[in-house]
Amino acid sequence: MFAICITLLTALLLSAVAAYFSVAGLMAIFASAAIPIAVMGGTLVVAIIGTASWVYRTWKTAPVIFRYYLT
Repeated sequence: MFAICITLLTALLLSAVAAYFSVAGLMAIFASAAIPIAVMGGTLVVAIIGTASWVYRTWKTAPVIFRYYLT
């Protein structure tokens, strides 16, 4: 159980750091529109995590072409 908790914590921290740098990088590139870029970047990060979760949960039942496209 301890290993599962550590793995979950590590995955969540890694995801949070990646999201931060992704949004911060987009905001640095498009500095004139910081708020819209922050919203767009945050939405993209949530969509990526949701898609990865969906692909993991439906790997055996999703059509082959669809799951490899999303991967």
